[in-house]
Amino acid sequence: MRTLFRHPRRVWRVLAVFFRFFVAPALHLPGSDKRTGPVRLRLAFEALGGAWIKLGQMLALRFDLLPTAYCDELFGLLNAVAPFPYAEVRSIVRSELGGDPETIFHSFEPASFAAASIGQVHRAVLHSGETVAVKVQRPGIRQTLQADIDLMYASTWFIDRTHLFGGIRSREVIDEFAHWTADEVDYMVEARQAVLLWENAQGDKVERIARVYRDYTTSRVLTTEYVAGIPLIDILIARRDGDTAYLRELAERGHDLDRIVRHLDWNMLNQVFVFGYFHADLHPANLFVLPGDAIGYVDFGIVGQLPDSVRQSLTRYSWMLFRGEVEAAVRELMRWLAPTDATDAAAAERRLIRLHQAFLYETVADRTRATPGAPGPMVRPAENPYSKLAVDILETIRVQQLSLSPSIVAYLKMLVTLGTLRHQLAVDYDLPSNVRQFVRRLARQQSLAWLDPRRTSDRIYAATGRMQRALDFVEFLEAQQPVILEAEASLFGFRRRMQSARRGLIRLGMSVLVVGAALYLVLAFPDDTRRALPAGMDYTWVHVGLLVVLVYLLLTLIRNVRGLGRDD
Repeated sequence: MRTLFRHPRRVWRVLAVFFRFFVAPALHLPGSDKRTGPVRLRLAFEALGGAWIKLGQMLALRFDLLPTAYCDELFGLLNAVAPFPYAEVRSIVRSELGGDPETIFHSFEPASFAAASIGQVHRAVLHSGETVAVKVQRPGIRQTLQADIDLMYASTWFIDRTHLFGGIRSREVIDEFAHWTADEVDYMVEARQAVLLWENAQGDKVERIARVYRDYTTSRVLTTEYVAGIPLIDILIARRDGDTAYLRELAERGHDLDRIVRHLDWNMLNQVFVFGYFHADLHPANLFVLPGDAIGYVDFGIVGQLPDSVRQSLTRYSWMLFRGEVEAAVRELMRWLAPTDATDAAAAERRLIRLHQAFLYETVADRTRATPGAPGPMVRPAENPYSKLAVDILETIRVQQLSLSPSIVAYLKMLVTLGTLRHQLAVDYDLPSNVRQFVRRLARQQSLAWLDPRRTSDRIYAATGRMQRALDFVEFLEAQQPVILEAEASLFGFRRRMQSARRGLIRLGMSVLVVGAALYLVLAFPDDTRRALPAGMDYTWVHVGLLVVLVYLLLTLIRNVRGLGRDD
């Protein structure tokens, strides 16, 4: 109740909007809004503004919480706000960076080129000559967002009575939203996330992450590289409006919509399955098309992260799905869906199998029906097969009251957005083929990486650790030997076998270290090695021979360690 008294004007505003869009229509009062529930919910969020719009945008991709009709309507939420005055920009930059923008930067454009609910972005030039984008946070936005979040918490009792989010407690949803918002308003968090993505993308020809300039970044000012490219949203608008002149000019400049989509997918697959760390807010305003149809990324307030176990599982899931092994793919997916008391697990699995079968059929049929390069309307997530699968999975989770692993929520939300972009840009695009190609390349790279002799020292270190744990276990068993012998006389030879196994493991471990060290020296100093070799001996055969011996010793070591617990 104290929360309500802290924000009286905001409380009255929320109550007025609630009465207008929900109470009056429910009571059929004269002049009340007769539009559908999903439309009224979107209009209510837009009327409230602030954190309520951002909550609506988050819920737009939570098909596991709301029915599809509501999510589709919230997908159209507007977040366009007027920029705040330059005098306030100067004040914030001065307090954060210690000087006026005109002093800190070589030049600073007073007019912003992008404005949103949390901050606005200005183009500037550093004294070293680089063009940068400077995002400055709105004055008082943290207090405004906190007031709205306090009111959301105060209304959880009503939301839970209406079962708006199904079996999920509204406090859990608002907790997630509050955490997400806290990260967004701290630009240092966004900077750290951008740096990780930038490091992962180094050397990639089709992915470019805006570089962060740390000396010009604080919790309220974020300075990044200015990505000069074609905003993807401009291409989407041209497709929606059927602007053939714009699309023709785009093609004449060497851009291809199919290749743009392929690079978007390739980058997503690389971020998710190679690094487990991905850009989770693929709004078209955050994406730019660069020469060669490389993709530039900005705005890193929302990222997703997948643990190794989840990433490997999703790799298997994708590979089996696009090979047509639907039942195996669904069983892999079900590992991350925990049933509740109200869940019919068998029915959920049957429904998921049907959804995946329909997806594979629709992706083929959609390409068959499509006219390559033809303009098309902007579609909502549930209206195209590429994001419909993720939507249907989330809806099944809601209907069957399954509990979804939190690490996969951001992944599925990102798939919904990317699927919508994909369908709007190139409906004839062959997604299964691209995924199969990526997974084959990933498997090949992982195999080569394991065999890469330059990583031998890492593997030796890991093997040594495993061997030491095995020896510790052997010593533990030896310490228990008197008790074991008293309990059962048939274990008379146990100590001798353990000592023999220990000596064997030590010999194998030392052999691995010696051969690995020799291989490292051969690879690290190829010229010296060639000079030291007897005449006629080929350097390549020395390298390959040592590698074969090392692999054999490692396999033998692993086999012996695994065999410790088996009976003779």
